[in-house]
Amino acid sequence: MLFRKKAKVIFRKDPTTLSKLALTGSLPTAYIKWLEVVKKFYTVVTNDTDIQTKLLRLKITIEEINNTTQQITNLELARATYLQEKGESQDATKAKDKAFSEIDDWMSEFYAVAKIALEDNPQLLESIGKFVRS
Repeated sequence: MLFRKKAKVIFRKDPTTLSKLALTGSLPTAYIKWLEVVKKFYTVVTNDTDIQTKLLRLKITIEEINNTTQQITNLELARATYLQEKGESQDATKAKDKAFSEIDDWMSEFYAVAKIALEDNPQLLESIGKFVRS
């Protein structure tokens, strides 16, 4: 945001460069669109020495630009890892829910058979975790 503000100040009288750097309008809040705008800014700055020279007036160095470009790459890798793990977590949750459903069916049948088998002594149902009123 700071580099964006500084660049807007430097190029305020140059609408072509503002457009080229995607500095017109506000910064999108949606992640994908935000990332596209930020990447466009840094890609154009990295490839244009004239813009780099003008940005030096407000202490934006090429080292800072390169560092930020690397951070964007790291962000993209972290986001890809996050999305992959999120998908794996959702798959694991579905598998867990399915297993609980199968166990629930099995336990329901088990309790029904146990109830029939222990009709003469219903208090024994408590030994398998089924509450019985006295």
